[in-house]
Amino acid sequence: MKNKSSKYVMEDQLRILENIKEVEAPSQLYSQILRKIENKKNEFVSPKWILMAAAMIIILISFNIKLIDSKKDSSKSDFDVLFMIKSQNTFSYE
Repeated sequence: MKNKSSKYVMEDQLRILENIKEVEAPSQLYSQILRKIENKKNEFVSPKWILMAAAMIIILISFNIKLIDSKKDSSKSDFDVLFMIKSQNTFSYE
């Protein structure tokens, strides 16, 4: 019986990699990669956009807090009203 543990299954699949042949990379590839990295360093986000995003986040958070606070007050009053009124559906044995 052949052992089907994950170790042996993985070894079978990795044997395919033994047939891969090495290839020479183009000589200008390294310089292209370095150039792209340098171009990314020069890109930055404007401080104006950062401030606008921060202001929007603060506005959304304060709006959510106000909404939750107002919901909490109205649900509390509904809850109080619900339990202050007792139902008259009681059985009496007279």
